[in-house]
Amino acid sequence: MRASLISLAAVLVSAPTWASAAVIPLDNIVRDDNPGCTADSFGSFDWTVSAIVYNTSITFSTPAHQIPSGIVQFNLTNPALTYTAVCEAYSSQLTDFFYGNIVYSCTEPANATTPTKFTFDAGTSLLRVNQTWTCSDEDAAYPDTFTYAGAVNLTLDCTASSYQNANWTMGEIYSRNTTFCSQEDVIISPYLATAVA
Repeated sequence: MRASLISLAAVLVSAPTWASAAVIPLDNIVRDDNPGCTADSFGSFDWTVSAIVYNTSITFSTPAHQIPSGIVQFNLTNPALTYTAVCEAYSSQLTDFFYGNIVYSCTEPANATTPTKFTFDAGTSLLRVNQTWTCSDEDAAYPDTFTYAGAVNLTLDCTASSYQNANWTMGEIYSRNTTFCSQEDVIISPYLATAVA
């Protein structure tokens, strides 16, 4: 019988507190019984992060009234699962919008209960992910529940633009500054991994 607990050494970085994530009783977690789920989870495991976008906009409706908005989006693919987590967060916290101090939840298909969380620090481009899933493909009576955490520093390609309305009148946009950032797919290896049978 495999060990009921495995762990990988954590990297020497300040990790966020994931306690804000809801604790789901194991009996209530939807079990993934797709062939290879357990083997791929215990094997050489990496997530794939795709469709990465980070955009910001600061719009002044008048010279004194600004409307800040930031969004980060990406898809997270787990090689052990047959579905992808869709991750998205919005912020109005000037000036970087995301500071790595808020844990956001991703969305999975309706029939999946795979808690996937992330944080993003725009100042350092540090993306952290945390995911829990349960595999029952090898032993339905004694499934394995995995919780992995990983991090990567993104290398975003950004384009900035600005608009100024020289003939502004009330009811028009006075100015707008936008930044559009994206990146090719990246791999995240877990720095922390636990498995409970």
